[in-house]
Amino acid sequence: MHQFIGFTISGLVTAGIYGIVACGLTLTYTTTGIFNWAHGSFVAIGAFTYWQLTVSWGLPEPVAAIACVLVVGPLLGLVLERGIMHRLEGTSEAIRMVVTLALLLGVVAGINWVWDPATPRHVTELFANHIVTISGQRIPYNDVLVIAVALAVALALRLLLYRLRAGVEMRASVDDRTLTTLVGASVKSTATRAWIVSCMLAMLAGVLIAPRSTMSSSALALLIVNAYAAAVIGRLRSLPLTFLGALVLGLANDYGQGYLGSDPTIPASQYLIGMVNVLPVIVLFIVLQLLPQSRLRGGRSLRVREVSSKPTWHGSGTLAVVCVVGTLALAPLLRPGDLNTMSKVWGLAIIALSLVPLVGYAGRLAVCPLTFGAIGAITIAHATPGGSIVGLLYAAAVTAAVGALVSLSAIRLSGLYLALATAAFAVMMDGWIFKLPAFTIFGHKFDLFQGGNLSIRRFRFPGVDTASDHAFFVFGAVVFAVLVLAVTAIRRSEFGLRLIALKDSQVAFATLGLSQRLTTVAVFALSAAIAGVGGAVFGAAFQQPSPDVFTFFNGLGVLVSIVILGVGSIGASIGAGMFLAGPTLANLFPSLTQLSSALIATAGINLGKNPNGAAVDTRAQWRPVLQARAVLIVGFAALVTAYALTLADVVSHWTFAGVVLALVIAVPLIARVITEPAGAVVERDRQADALSADPEDLGWLVPMTEDDLVAVSKALDLPEPTLTGAASHGA
Repeated sequence: MHQFIGFTISGLVTAGIYGIVACGLTLTYTTTGIFNWAHGSFVAIGAFTYWQLTVSWGLPEPVAAIACVLVVGPLLGLVLERGIMHRLEGTSEAIRMVVTLALLLGVVAGINWVWDPATPRHVTELFANHIVTISGQRIPYNDVLVIAVALAVALALRLLLYRLRAGVEMRASVDDRTLTTLVGASVKSTATRAWIVSCMLAMLAGVLIAPRSTMSSSALALLIVNAYAAAVIGRLRSLPLTFLGALVLGLANDYGQGYLGSDPTIPASQYLIGMVNVLPVIVLFIVLQLLPQSRLRGGRSLRVREVSSKPTWHGSGTLAVVCVVGTLALAPLLRPGDLNTMSKVWGLAIIALSLVPLVGYAGRLAVCPLTFGAIGAITIAHATPGGSIVGLLYAAAVTAAVGALVSLSAIRLSGLYLALATAAFAVMMDGWIFKLPAFTIFGHKFDLFQGGNLSIRRFRFPGVDTASDHAFFVFGAVVFAVLVLAVTAIRRSEFGLRLIALKDSQVAFATLGLSQRLTTVAVFALSAAIAGVGGAVFGAAFQQPSPDVFTFFNGLGVLVSIVILGVGSIGASIGAGMFLAGPTLANLFPSLTQLSSALIATAGINLGKNPNGAAVDTRAQWRPVLQARAVLIVGFAALVTAYALTLADVVSHWTFAGVVLALVIAVPLIARVITEPAGAVVERDRQADALSADPEDLGWLVPMTEDDLVAVSKALDLPEPTLTGAASHGA
């Protein structure tokens, strides 16, 4: 009985923290329409700030707690709304989610930069050594405080949102911003209030959880995944149901830990402990399956600012050739250590490429790319231990089947709920399935990651063995080039048009009699198959990859990187692979280990300004180079000369890298000066890139020129338009 009371009190404390976190998340979603994936990282800020004030600076615990909640919280909310969130008006739900995912990565990187994660930290509980006895069970005052604070927060939020004018305005602004403004409310002020209150709740949760946690930034940040389940139980609208969900999750978590996870006498306890650790995530996945099907809505699709250009065979073929030839040329210049690092680039690039048809074309935001990659790595390790090239086909087939199953379980979902379902799937695989010890099914023994020592032999086929880093680096480029051409063929096919139509308007898609479910399953299977191949190549680069390589958190880096660079562009996947796996400044300066994540976050936050990513701007900058052939020839000659001198050890590798960087910057600038008249508008080039491809492209929200209208008429088999007056110069 004593154990039961202890587990119950502990579960109520856990439920209280889940409830506070989930309510802060629900508040911003209900009032601003933005689901803040970074909310858990703000909890981490609260915990680490509280540690800094109490342990490092010696402030009394109550003073530090008040400072965190009433000073740091409002400042954080104000900066967040004014600096980031107000820019997201007119962007799609996917872009809004990616911006907050980028913010999550950036905050975690910043915390690790300020507070060394290798240093253990501990925070003393409030009212330490003070207890209350219930039925003989000694309960710390701190636990009673957490439960009381959670109840107070629930009552205060209910009063704010349903009894006070400020709260009613906050709820009304997300339903109809224009109507809210007409009745005299300031939408900007209501959004600011919502973010301030949400950040205060996150700081409060951080203060309360600090004495109970291991003070790990990533673990605290991913606490939000557990709170997702409570928020979804409340349908991201109902605070009472949100707290009820938190209560169920908190009790289930602590009962599971107490009775199942830690008792070695229970049969199969070694298999259950992982399940207990991810129990809230399992509940989240189940709850998502029980939600009613989302209604089709098409209003917002007319206001987004995103485009998706159709790739040409000439452009994709050139890209494929450049990848292979460039890899052959680069390999001799790399030192053994750098070559080993670069051998991982193509695996990540392929995994990033898998998101182009799924997210870029179909608009289905899945946040589990590395999970599919892990399944591909496991498949090739077990199916072809000898390194046969056929293993890539096995990896593609198995991951395609898993991707189809995941899509079937989430086929009724879209937007945010689909992203949550894939996040739950990824965390469940990371925290439980991939860490399972060996087990036997129907007489067959399975050991997925072989206790963390999964062995993958690099590929070989007649006449070729890719065991060396040099050969494997080139092999990865060839596989990537083949998949680039495959994705190009898909985008240019009728299926590619279906994907674009699905992203553009689900209402129109259904009106035309097309099957949204079948298309969703197909694109999920396709994306998973590509990611499986990428995971097999990525795992073979390590040769003995651990499950930590394929974590959900690392997968967020892949997703955010490709969206930043342009998820609708095939070439952006190379940049994602190079940025995530290539040599960085951290190789020279170990203190900059968080630089990559910080750069990803900074660029991701700016997606509100340019939701199309860097690819559109890059194409616009390099377009004049195709007209100034002399500049292109001279630049190429300079590159070849620098390469030859580097190969002959006349100049250093860093000098060659500097020359390449200078050419990348100088060539388009010189070409623009030569080809464009004075006063040419660079912005027009960026906008024209969205209109100069095909009529099915998205985002036609800029003035159309005569050439644009002629191209549209030709593509639709209509008579050529006759324009007069101002229309002939663009309306």
